[in-house]
Amino acid sequence: MQFIPIDKPQYRKRLNVLLISLVASLTILSLAFGSILIQFFGSDELVRGEPTGHFHLNLIGVLLAVVSCSLVMNAIKTKPYMKEIYWMWQVKQLQNRIYRKLKKVLAAAKENDINALTILLYYYHSQKKVYELDNNTLTMATVETDINRIESQIADLNLAITLDDFSSDLIDKI
Repeated sequence: MQFIPIDKPQYRKRLNVLLISLVASLTILSLAFGSILIQFFGSDELVRGEPTGHFHLNLIGVLLAVVSCSLVMNAIKTKPYMKEIYWMWQVKQLQNRIYRKLKKVLAAAKENDINALTILLYYYHSQKKVYELDNNTLTMATVETDINRIESQIADLNLAITLDDFSSDLIDKI
């Protein structure tokens, strides 16, 4: 997955709009679906002297809201407005895949495995990009150290590995 240029203020603005819209949609749809279900399937009878509360109908309303929002998100994820947000989501998924195999990747990198070095180069640079866009400055020094370490190892081996050499298939080869 290739790096793309991202305008940080625009990305943050679009992400905030998306998150606020998603939370508002989930809230409104949950209440609406729950109310509609209670209207058609609820009863006002007392069970052992207490109202039923319609918990199960409200829960179904929440589930319907989640499904509805998921369908909408799936439909709009490839729209131009969502380009940077969707790219970041994909990068974070890749980072999770790499993280699950990080011990094996690090061990292979110690043995100068080219695939492992390529994965680590991409992993650290993608972490830096994500941290910059998410304003996570606390761990930036550590990531910079990791980037310098892996780049110097690559240079010491006289290899010409770039970020463009990375492919998600390499993760499966480790």
